[in-house]
Amino acid sequence: MKKDLNMQIGSRIRIKREELKLSREKLAECIDVSPQFLAQIELGRRGMSTTTLYKICNALSASADYIVLGKQEKNDLNVFHEMLSNLNPKYLPYAEDLLKTFILAVNK
Repeated sequence: MKKDLNMQIGSRIRIKREELKLSREKLAECIDVSPQFLAQIELGRRGMSTTTLYKICNALSASADYIVLGKQEKNDLNVFHEMLSNLNPKYLPYAEDLLKTFILAVNK
């Protein structure tokens, strides 16, 4: 069971990392582990400390509920982060203006 759980957790980490277009090396650098150790986590061959889990959640803008249990909240701000991270950077100011306008309109 532990191996299956590690494989599921590792898979969610890899999927999230790839969605954010982060290399394994870049994520490993962000969370202060070796790329080899991160590969072992993603493949489900190794577990991790709560400190490493915390760093992974922060680096991937993912909840621990998602990483550990696979649960995503419907109001999760990560959805917006994912959408914006896939947007061409030259369009980010337009997206920001649209969001500000929308927020002003619904708060009236």
